[in-house]
Amino acid sequence: MSNSPSSTHLLANNDQKESDIVGNNANYSATASNINYDNNSSPLNNVQNVDKGMTSTLLLAVFAAVSGTAFHFGYASGVMNSPQDFIQQFINETNHRRNNETKISDSTVTLIFSFAVSIFALGGMLGGLFGGFVTERLGRKGGMFYNNIVSFLACILMFMSKPFYSYELLIIGRFFLGLACGYGSSVAPTYINEVSPMNLRGTLGASFQLGVVLLLFVSQVISLKPILGSETTWHYALGLPIVLSVLQVILLCFVPESPKYLLIKKNNSVEAEKG
Repeated sequence: MSNSPSSTHLLANNDQKESDIVGNNANYSATASNINYDNNSSPLNNVQNVDKGMTSTLLLAVFAAVSGTAFHFGYASGVMNSPQDFIQQFINETNHRRNNETKISDSTVTLIFSFAVSIFALGGMLGGLFGGFVTERLGRKGGMFYNNIVSFLACILMFMSKPFYSYELLIIGRFFLGLACGYGSSVAPTYINEVSPMNLRGTLGASFQLGVVLLLFVSQVISLKPILGSETTWHYALGLPIVLSVLQVILLCFVPESPKYLLIKKNNSVEAEKG
C-alpha cells in the first residue's frame, strides 16, 4: 500500500529530527570531550598531578614551615615553668633596685610573673585573628618570613630583660612572641596543606602538632636548673628560640611558595607549575 503525502511528510520530519538529535549528541560529546581536555590540561590540575609521593623538597618545605612556628609555640609554652622561682626573684630584685625603701609583696610578684606568662596567650589570640589578612597579602612563604622579625625581636627583649633589670621587657617580649606564634599557627598549617599532595595532607598536616609537643618537651629539659634554668642563665633559655627564627629564614630560601596562592591570588600559572 502506498503512503499518503501527509504520511510521507511525517516520516521525513521524524527522520530529520532523529538525525538532528544524533548530530546534537555528537556535538555535545565533542564539546564535553573538549571541556574534559581543557580541564585536564589546566595549570591547577597540572600542579595537583605533578607528584603524588613524598619528595625531599616536600619534606624540606614542611620542616621549614614547622621550624619557626610550631617549634616556637611549643618552646614558649613550657620554658617559663622550671625557672619560675628565679624569675620571681628577679622581679623582686628589680623592684628593689628601683626603690630601696619599698618591698613588694609575694602576691604582687606572683601576679607580675603570671601576667608575663599569660600575656603570651593574648598575643597568640591577636596574631591568629589577623593571620588570614596578613597571609593573603604577603603570601604563605612571605608571611612566615616576615613573622620571624617579630619572633626575633621577642627573643632579644626577653634575653635583655635580666641584664637591664626590666621585667617590662620580659612581658613585652612574651607578648610579641605570642603574636608570632598565633600568626604561625595560622599560616604554617595552611602552607603545609597547600604544598602537600592530597594523599599526604593528613599525614603531613599532623607535623605542626608534632612540632609543638616535641619542643614543649625540649623546653622543659633546657629550662632545668642544671642546664639553662639557673639563677644566672634563665634568660638564655628565653632567648634561645632566636635560633629557630634564623633556621626558618634560611630554609625558606630553598622552598617554593604555595602553588595555590600563586595561581589563585597572583594569577601566575608559570610559577605555580614550577612550585
